[in-house]
Amino acid sequence: MLNNSDVSAILMASGFSRRFGEQNKLLLPFRGKALARYTLELVSGMDFGKILFVAASDEVAALAADLNKVKLIKNTAPEKGRQESVRLGVQAAGASPAYYIFFPCDQPFLDVLTVQRILEARRPGHIVEPRFKGRPGNLSCRGSPSLFSAAFREELLSLNEGEAPGIIKTRHPGSLIGVEVDNSIVLEDIDDEEGLKKHLQI
Repeated sequence: MLNNSDVSAILMASGFSRRFGEQNKLLLPFRGKALARYTLELVSGMDFGKILFVAASDEVAALAADLNKVKLIKNTAPEKGRQESVRLGVQAAGASPAYYIFFPCDQPFLDVLTVQRILEARRPGHIVEPRFKGRPGNLSCRGSPSLFSAAFREELLSLNEGEAPGIIKTRHPGSLIGVEVDNSIVLEDIDDEEGLKKHLQI
């Protein structure tokens, strides 16, 4: 069995979800549980060195209250964008991990097999992302979850306001490793109410 003790998992749960109005989409019920709970349960069931849940609201943070393996990292400045969650997660993980893997919390169909394929493909000095037929899924998130070697730690910590880890991929295209998935559904996120309704019918 693959030993993942050198990997820190960082779960990103600080977005404003403005496309859902006043509702935080991570709290929305999806097939019997809150949307973010799918990612929390998936990751907490795997063997990572650290599991860090970066959340801004108390309501979202409470979704991990019963998961002993998950450490809550409170984001008090979510208005700074995704880069703040990245910074907080990487800082909390420390300098010892060889890899950081970033999970958005709005991919309810993501499965263990996909995550394992990403982990198995990891190499020092590289970035791994899942793809379906050569494409990294939703281009806004550039193939998630994405795994970064610790060689990119300083770049992850120094993202500018409004930037996401995907920008590091554009700087280092030769360092990218793509992992093919069998079904595009595992890469799909729920981005708005239309997407929520569509995925409830699957």
